[in-house]
Amino acid sequence: MNHEIIIAKECANDGSRIHLYRDTDIGAWCAFGHSAYGLRLFAKSNGFVNMRCFSKKLQMPCTVTEEKTLTALIKKAYVVTEQSDTAVSIEMNDCIMMEAYGKWAKKLRGAETNDDDIIVNTHVSQFVDKNRFIPDSMSAFTRNTKRVVDMTLAGIALVIFAPVSAFCAMAIKREDGGPAIFRQERIGRFGRPFNIYKFRTMRLDAEKMGPQLSHSGGDDDPRLTKIGRFLRAHHLDEIPQLYNIFKGDMAFIGPRPERKFYIDQILEYDNRYTYLYQIRPGATSYATLYNGYTDTMEKMLRRLEYDLYYLGHRSWGLDFKILVNTFSSIVFGKKF
Repeated sequence: MNHEIIIAKECANDGSRIHLYRDTDIGAWCAFGHSAYGLRLFAKSNGFVNMRCFSKKLQMPCTVTEEKTLTALIKKAYVVTEQSDTAVSIEMNDCIMMEAYGKWAKKLRGAETNDDDIIVNTHVSQFVDKNRFIPDSMSAFTRNTKRVVDMTLAGIALVIFAPVSAFCAMAIKREDGGPAIFRQERIGRFGRPFNIYKFRTMRLDAEKMGPQLSHSGGDDDPRLTKIGRFLRAHHLDEIPQLYNIFKGDMAFIGPRPERKFYIDQILEYDNRYTYLYQIRPGATSYATLYNGYTDTMEKMLRRLEYDLYYLGHRSWGLDFKILVNTFSSIVFGKKF
């Protein structure tokens, strides 16, 4: 392995690429720097064995993984830019967050990490316990009743919105001939993965300019289609999530579901995220009203604070308040 090439590649790595090198001495594949963190997240999310260390020679984190990890990585890559017996370069659909990488690198190096903590202060911070487990505030009976109500309302809404759904699907299909439904794996109750459904709002080549969070470009995101921009503005792209609610993957109200790739990065800062696995994720949430969409680690941690507050205080009254405020925001065109 040429150390100068590795350093040059990682200095130019924006977090969306994984560069791997074959170590013939140990018969495994290695990644360094930003690539090491990307590889670690992928291996962890998909159940592959990986070992982490800090390379004193390169002054970078290093992740070592097994051969079958590379095979799976290539299958899930957005594009493979280089491939040989000794080196592979891959561009991924997800991009690591530099704040999380920095904290992880310091841990491996054995450095103090308090200086890079993100301090979150919201209007509910004083009500969220930071040192104890936060249990679900709803009783088993209330949870079961909520599930029945959610399923019933979702079934009725699916019938009512069927004509609107058909119109949206035809409009998307007519614009570029691509699929109307977009699906993506998210993490739900008990930490189990499920596929979330939405109407597709982006072009078929949306990732050609590199991976981004879905709302990182805002309303002016060039990847949005014409019909997609309209659907986003009026929140019509969320209608297929009624099927997720009907199935039981989601609820109407609850923490918004996240991808495991980003959950693993949030956990570098705050391991309380796992408390949210007690309840079903929701189509709308307390955090959505106050924090909006998230595209930075600070916003993700703020969202977690709001979600933990909801977990510890949720009730029929709070759910109703969130539902009314969400409906009002949509009617009056508020962006969130």
